[in-house]
Amino acid sequence: MIIMDTCILRECGLGSSSADLLRTIRQVGIERVAVPWMVMEELAAQQAVKYQQKFRAAEDAVRALQQATPWSIRTMLLGNPAPDRVRQHWRDAYGTIVDVIPTSESALREAAFREANALAPCKASDGGKSAKTGFRDAVIWLSAIEYAKEHPEEVTYFISSNTRDFGDGSSYPFPMNQDLRGLAERFIHLTTLDGVVSRFAQPAETDEDAVRRALTSSDSLQIITEELMGQLQARRTSFQCTISWGRLGDDVKRASVFGFASPVSVLGSFRDVDAYRMGEHEWCTATVRWVIYGTATIIAPIGLAPAGCAWETRVLFNPSSDDPRLTVLRSSNSTALENGDFNVVPAEHWLDETEDLDGGSRIALERQLRNMLVFSNSFENRQVRKSLSWLRNAVRHELDEN
Repeated sequence: MIIMDTCILRECGLGSSSADLLRTIRQVGIERVAVPWMVMEELAAQQAVKYQQKFRAAEDAVRALQQATPWSIRTMLLGNPAPDRVRQHWRDAYGTIVDVIPTSESALREAAFREANALAPCKASDGGKSAKTGFRDAVIWLSAIEYAKEHPEEVTYFISSNTRDFGDGSSYPFPMNQDLRGLAERFIHLTTLDGVVSRFAQPAETDEDAVRRALTSSDSLQIITEELMGQLQARRTSFQCTISWGRLGDDVKRASVFGFASPVSVLGSFRDVDAYRMGEHEWCTATVRWVIYGTATIIAPIGLAPAGCAWETRVLFNPSSDDPRLTVLRSSNSTALENGDFNVVPAEHWLDETEDLDGGSRIALERQLRNMLVFSNSFENRQVRKSLSWLRNAVRHELDEN
């Protein structure tokens, strides 16, 4: 088990190569990667505090503008702050890298006792005449110790660059040295992420042709299609695509769409490939731009047309296997296509007529149209709702006729 302190995750961030390597180690199953409950709450709290400071500043700015303007002005209503939502967002974001190990009541009690008595890793400031600090550090330390004691079959790697409170792993003050009794061979304290990564992942050479084969395999492309469609459906809202009333690439423009019928994914480009050997297998991570296209239901103008979008991801895959086992480590939102994306879209896949849809595409289109009717209820404009309902019924009739 790899257990990290707050400072390690804060330093590496969510989008760094170090974070991707941790995701890889966790995904491949070489080791579990986790943080104590207190670490996750510290990370979330840091962002929530920053958010609330910015929110108050925005409120003050709006109020100052209103006071300085000699006439009545309309300003955006900020509403109430949502720190709980911010905290949950960051818990979910860091949850893509680490699991959370629980902290027992006894560990919390011991941490409070140590702070009250200024016992390591807690301390008293100004010679003990003022505040005592370190409760959260003690919770983090004791959570890692507790995990190691409860899992005697595992080696626990504790990583923290906070040498001021936890030391550098060479020696420990009382009572931290007592905490480690019986754990000397199974509790390894490191001060950098590089120290633990080098134990599990050795750099390897990359073969561009092997990378391309893995990324263009039917399994990889199917995974990308399903992953993006799942994300778009979960959002239950429209998204930006490039559309054409003819073949995609001719007379194109951007539009909001509800979704695709039988979408197809193709590889656009890839960059920043890193290869590692973990155990007996080689794994790669790469930043990949995918192009996803198909017949889409368009909001304005109302209709069906060939459409496509681009999606950039950081992926993990096995380049030397018939089954690349591609996994999306992180991704950005999909975007409309750019000019350079059109040349990767095979022209023969574009459908000019709705009746050319096969059975599976018709089912997918029906699902889009049902979602469209639900979505149309959110429009205040009665004419928009009427147009969406009309399109749904018209296309359903066309499908029934064919």
